[in-house]
Amino acid sequence: MSDCENTNYIGKSVQRVDAFEKATGKAKYFEDYQIQYRDLLHVKVLRSPHAHAKIISIDVSAAEALPGVITVVKGSDTDIPWSDLPYASAYYGNPARYEVIWAGQAVVAVAAESIEIAEEALELVKVEYEMLPYVTDQRLAMGVDAIPVTSPELEIAAGYGGPQPEGPNVMGSYKLRHGDVDKAFEEADVIVEEEYQAGKKSTSQIECNGSIVEYQQDGGVKIITNGCGVHGVIKNHILTMYPQLTSSKVRVIQPVTGGSFGNRLFPLVEPLAVLMALRTKRTVSYVLTRKEMYTSSPSNWPVYTKLKLGAKKDGTIIAEKLELVEDAGAQIRGYFDGRLSSSGLMCVYNIPNVHCDSYAVSTNTVPCAPYRGLGCAESEWAMENLLDVLAEKLDMDPLEIRLKNMIKNGETNAYGEKVTSIGLGKCLKAVADGIKIDEPCQQDDGPWKYGKGIAAAGKQNTPLGRAEADCLVHSDGSIEILVSCDEQGMGVQSALRQMAATEFKIDIARVKMTRADTAITPFDNFGASSRTTYTTGNAVIIACQDAIDQLKEAAGREVGLAKKQITIKDGKAYIVGSNTEVIDIADLFKPFDFFTQQTWGLLKGTPVRGRGVFCPAPAVPWFGPGHEDGRTPRMWNWYQFSAFGAEVAVNEETGQIKILKLMSTADSGNPINPKLVEGQIDGGVIMALGFSIMDHHMYQDGKMMNPNMSDYRLPTTLETPLQKNFMRAILPDPLPDGPFNAKGMAESIMIPVGPAIASAIYQAIGVRPTEMPMTAESILKLIKDKEANNAK
Repeated sequence: MSDCENTNYIGKSVQRVDAFEKATGKAKYFEDYQIQYRDLLHVKVLRSPHAHAKIISIDVSAAEALPGVITVVKGSDTDIPWSDLPYASAYYGNPARYEVIWAGQAVVAVAAESIEIAEEALELVKVEYEMLPYVTDQRLAMGVDAIPVTSPELEIAAGYGGPQPEGPNVMGSYKLRHGDVDKAFEEADVIVEEEYQAGKKSTSQIECNGSIVEYQQDGGVKIITNGCGVHGVIKNHILTMYPQLTSSKVRVIQPVTGGSFGNRLFPLVEPLAVLMALRTKRTVSYVLTRKEMYTSSPSNWPVYTKLKLGAKKDGTIIAEKLELVEDAGAQIRGYFDGRLSSSGLMCVYNIPNVHCDSYAVSTNTVPCAPYRGLGCAESEWAMENLLDVLAEKLDMDPLEIRLKNMIKNGETNAYGEKVTSIGLGKCLKAVADGIKIDEPCQQDDGPWKYGKGIAAAGKQNTPLGRAEADCLVHSDGSIEILVSCDEQGMGVQSALRQMAATEFKIDIARVKMTRADTAITPFDNFGASSRTTYTTGNAVIIACQDAIDQLKEAAGREVGLAKKQITIKDGKAYIVGSNTEVIDIADLFKPFDFFTQQTWGLLKGTPVRGRGVFCPAPAVPWFGPGHEDGRTPRMWNWYQFSAFGAEVAVNEETGQIKILKLMSTADSGNPINPKLVEGQIDGGVIMALGFSIMDHHMYQDGKMMNPNMSDYRLPTTLETPLQKNFMRAILPDPLPDGPFNAKGMAESIMIPVGPAIASAIYQAIGVRPTEMPMTAESILKLIKDKEANNAK
């Protein structure tokens, strides 16, 4: 594509830049790097079998004496930088010092010459525990009389704000007051209320978390990891935890990564691997097993929601009251307050009177962290289900009541934020048409009953820090983009290349990417909250524009004209007002000349370097004097939206659910690469099917009972409809400050799937699930309960 008029790549499904390497197996993932090291040490960790217990004693003498064992680490070792932080291990996967607070917490770590020796050494470690009370249910963890997650005598308050008045496990709370809720409920013609629960789940990405740390002769470390945020997460945490390391002594490289969905946003393996490398002055590898991925790496935030809605006869919702409890798992130090989850109940519908109390609590379960959707899928499970109840009471169509109450572009939400982009109305209408929601399902006399349902969704984008990009223009006219953003399979490298090629009006084949090496690539925070296309994309555009400006200046100097008379496209500088009408970019780069002063101008072999820095506008405080109502004109950045419709079959004899037909729609802003967006839609839907009807943690005696892919059920092709019945559509509303008006969308796809299926289940068999996942067992229980009530 050499014609400069055909170099607008925005909105085109350009092939992924990494497609060939991944399809042929040439792509190098983290574990591919292990074969480079002949003297590699392997780290293995002994983990607690108890949900809560005091560590009385640990005997590691036999393990230390085993040939091939190089070092053994306990939490009580005084040379560990974080040894005075009792619960640092809950964040960083390091050995516990005083007590364990979930079954799966690290207790002892071993570095040995082989995996087999390390595992044998762990079997020789003797640990004496004193059992302590524990709590695994978030509702039971609330309250001043709740069983404390940590021993009271240690005086470790949950959260960062000191002891909370609501109870020992409450990490924080958020209160929103908008309008006069009590008066609105008095004026409401119809009131509906229900309690909902969304359970604990793991992301279950195929590639387990791992890190190689290479000890350097200057006392520094090189970290090769599949963790997220090479600058903003990993390097910053390592520098904080190891004061002897300076920034120049820590290099982090992220190879090709196999998915995250939020799971890699905590530095789970890197700190311990760094410790072992510093202790042994060797290169070490630390990789979690599949069991550890379930019992020791973060889950989602389970959410309990008590929701009440009041409406007028015409379907206008005038009041919303909610109490939300977000389960943070075995985390003690954190800023969680339930706000992330409760945001899902504020961003879709324009309700003039809102009363919100949200909380985050600690429990003696696997620590929780960001999970695709940041708690919005769990909270909007409540809103979308209760909206269907309200619609039925008002004898309204589920589509009609949603469209009637949906927030409009330019309106303000309950927080007080102005909404600048929302394409949800188009999305909802499309899914309703796609599954023919107005056509009743045909029923027969067999056990399978059929129903349809739709749901809407919105998800906040957090204004998460800074992204930088460098744009190099080489002396052959080719472009190289340097960024540190995470690439977790979503195809962002392709999207960024499309942006750069479009800015330069150049063939995309002449644009290459260099990514995620802190010694080479500039700062980026991390890839989360669907921010990468928006934040890093804007930085790339700014970097390109800076480089283009430098090229204009160089071309203008060649002909003695101002740079405003220069246009850069198709690898050339086009000039207005000169006898020289065009100059190849390559010709602007001059070879070294012994007799010419070359302080100015472009030197062959030295690229032009454009610099781009982008950071969203900061949030405006919603707390402190003057903010007693919890409102603010800017709590989040922007919102992404989606809708989902499904036709399902439910077996009245077994509770089994089959998804017969589905349609998912996304408001992605202006899509940079539609095929990549469609891939995110399809992947998000399949993940959400598991999230909604099957995968969840099962606990007994404080332990997870299904920490493997045999017992932890995930969706396969057998759980998805035929391809002809798997539909999707992109229905954008441009984001004003997005790169080429784009915004992220991958997280919102998850959110409406569960409630749409629940609505279809109700239409099919007349029961309304209030707990998610909606397993066959739980649906069968609802059927039995319904039959028992009808028999009375």
